[in-house]
Amino acid sequence: MDQITPSIQDYLKALRELSPDGTPVHSAAVAARLGVTRASVSRTMNVLKQDGFVLKEKYGTIQLTREGLQAADQVAKRNRLLKTFLINILQVSEKTALRDACRMEHAISAETELKLQQFLEANELKEKGR
Repeated sequence: MDQITPSIQDYLKALRELSPDGTPVHSAAVAARLGVTRASVSRTMNVLKQDGFVLKEKYGTIQLTREGLQAADQVAKRNRLLKTFLINILQVSEKTALRDACRMEHAISAETELKLQQFLEANELKEKGR
């Protein structure tokens, strides 16, 4: 995941959010979700197709591959962990946590992600034990 740029991660996450069941998505929906032009989506989808993350025919819909789904789910997992930490542990407002988690999800290492998950799980067990 570290070699995938933040922009590519955002596209993968948007595709996953637009199609939680894996159905094909139109580029216009991706453009609207990310606030970019359809031309920008087209260029990025060509990169994602070349890298094996999406299936896309020229002027057709877009669908995440198995590898694309895994990468998108990884980004979403990092985002959820960070939001949970920011809101539940640091008591950051939900609005701020949503914005900050989107920025931070691109920067944390796999090690930090694992430690954050372990911390949150331990904290949850501690809370349940009270």
